[in-house]
Amino acid sequence: MKKFSKEVMVGAVALITIVVFIFLFNFLKGTEFFSSSDTYHIIYNEISGLEESSPVEINGYKAGIVQDIKFINDGTGRLAVSITVKKEFDLPLGTAAEITTASLIAGMKIKLIMGESKEFYHNHDTIEGYVAPSIIDKLAGSIAPLEDNIADIIITLDSVISSLNSLITPELTANIQSAVANVNGITANFREISAKEKEKLIGSIEDLNKFTTMLSSNSASFDSTIKNIGAISDTIASADLGTSLSSLKSTLSSMDSVLKNISTGEGTAGKLVTDDSLYVNLSNSLNSLDLLLRDMKDNPKKYVHFSLFGKKDK
Repeated sequence: MKKFSKEVMVGAVALITIVVFIFLFNFLKGTEFFSSSDTYHIIYNEISGLEESSPVEINGYKAGIVQDIKFINDGTGRLAVSITVKKEFDLPLGTAAEITTASLIAGMKIKLIMGESKEFYHNHDTIEGYVAPSIIDKLAGSIAPLEDNIADIIITLDSVISSLNSLITPELTANIQSAVANVNGITANFREISAKEKEKLIGSIEDLNKFTTMLSSNSASFDSTIKNIGAISDTIASADLGTSLSSLKSTLSSMDSVLKNISTGEGTAGKLVTDDSLYVNLSNSLNSLDLLLRDMKDNPKKYVHFSLFGKKDK
């Protein structure tokens, strides 16, 4: 068996070590050796801290990595960014590469916004790219218009505080303390009253319970009474009360007319009530009749002529 020299052994170990180091270095960078991918290029005016090996995502899924970042030495200051995307992802024409934050803490990534074309980019094509506004920039843009309003509010608050300081005098403080003491006294009085009235309240509740119990035990009687009232109301309704009331109203009107005629002396009854001549004549007639009856009683022979033998008295 042929033996290798120590120099050959050392060289082989060094070569293997270099290969493993390169493999591990690229692995740590995110390079995938066993999957095929396409390379695309994007030109940016600035990259906002984007680094090599930063993720490239499609709809939140990691579809590739940032392979290389180079400065374009043409006096414009632009940068060329190369990304690798797995071949299984076809990029339609119009796809844009947006640089955005990878997390709230740190890190940047490229987010591919897919186009709507039926045609696709090919390997090593250049696609459009831009930097998305950061959350801080959005907040700064939203807060900037409010600066003047905040300043006005601070001035107003300062004026209000000054006014309050001028209002809060020792006398006002003493009055407030007195008012608080009065409130505490009133609260204590309410507590005493509530303690005294507690037994009465309990008694009232017990009486209410007894009353409700009585109502419950006499519900059958109440039902019977309500039914009787309903029957009475039905009877009244069927008795044609409206016609009776109308007839009574007509009768009262006639009586009112008769009474008015009597009071004004119209008719026989009216003359009898209002004219006293009939009373006088009637009184005189009664007196004459009374005199006649007395005379007939005293002198019956003047009025009755009777003789058993037909002889008249001289």
